[in-house]
Amino acid sequence: MIIKILKTALNFLSLMANIIIALLFIIAAYSDMVSPEKSMILSYMGLLFPVFTFLNFLFLFYWIFLSRWKYLIVGAFSILICWGPVKSYIPIHSRSKNVPTENTIKVLTYNVMGFAYKNHTKESPNQIIKYIAESDADVVCLQEYLVSNSEQHLSESKIRAALKMYPYSNTFFINQNAKYKSGMAVFSKYPIVGSRRIKYDSENNGSTIHEVRINDKKLLLINNHLESFKLTTEDKSNYSDFITNPGAESFDGLKGAFQQKLGPAFLIRAKQARAIKEEIDKAKDGAYIVVCGDFNDTPISYAHRTIRGNLSDAFVESGRGVGITYNQNFFWFRIDKIFHSSNMNSFNCTVDKVDYSDHYPVWSYLQMN
Repeated sequence: MIIKILKTALNFLSLMANIIIALLFIIAAYSDMVSPEKSMILSYMGLLFPVFTFLNFLFLFYWIFLSRWKYLIVGAFSILICWGPVKSYIPIHSRSKNVPTENTIKVLTYNVMGFAYKNHTKESPNQIIKYIAESDADVVCLQEYLVSNSEQHLSESKIRAALKMYPYSNTFFINQNAKYKSGMAVFSKYPIVGSRRIKYDSENNGSTIHEVRINDKKLLLINNHLESFKLTTEDKSNYSDFITNPGAESFDGLKGAFQQKLGPAFLIRAKQARAIKEEIDKAKDGAYIVVCGDFNDTPISYAHRTIRGNLSDAFVESGRGVGITYNQNFFWFRIDKIFHSSNMNSFNCTVDKVDYSDHYPVWSYLQMN
């Protein structure tokens, strides 16, 4: 009798926990519809979306294991409501063996982390530069593009010589000093007929807009490096320590650092995203548009939703898996994106798992219809 009562109580408590997780799961799935200026809590909920997704599926398997079929309704109903965000976060596509070649370009976006602060010589090639040169991409968008003013280190002339297969290029330097300059760059096999920077406030980040002439077509290309969370090496190390060895003391330290840095970054990216969206909206109907780069935000975020608008996410359209692009300190998120207009089709969007930078490169074939 006592065992039966305990089982009933356990099932009831489990069901209550499942309902709470399901509600949090639904809120997180659609949290990107609200600007962080109106609700910062929802922005944090978006970051936790994969956690709530995992817990919700865990409850599904739990009820199946116990053969409590009627309790499956809670998890199944919440997944049905959130199926769109789940598919966007974890798309599953088989690779296309026959990618169309007519009117098709390969676009690569890569946060190169200052080219890992390494020189490039014939005897000791820089692996990031070598990867780009061998990628066979038609258009390459780079963020955290850093070059030295000295030929003894990695200079811009060395990069251009190594990437001579790209006769057209454009660089925007955001920060400069006597030794180095850093910013963003675009390399292209097709003519770049116009470039400018999108105006918004940022000390270290930016977005650039380019018109690329691809045969008889015009491509509007926007390369982005949105506001980062500005987490220090110590912050990231503390986060890694907390993940591997959770504790109240380490959590309190993390909480303070995250509150000071994550919230302001969400607010700044919201403004940046709207500035980029305004540029996209100015494009003529039927224009070919590609928006890519390091967004420093997840697929469930206000910045992601705002910039994407009516564009398609190449990874959602033709990629598979979670597509983690940042590869350090247990920050497992897809923050590097390739968006494109509806008059283009994506094929085999891929996150290349090469550990040369703290980001993985992302590329996709895009057919211009």
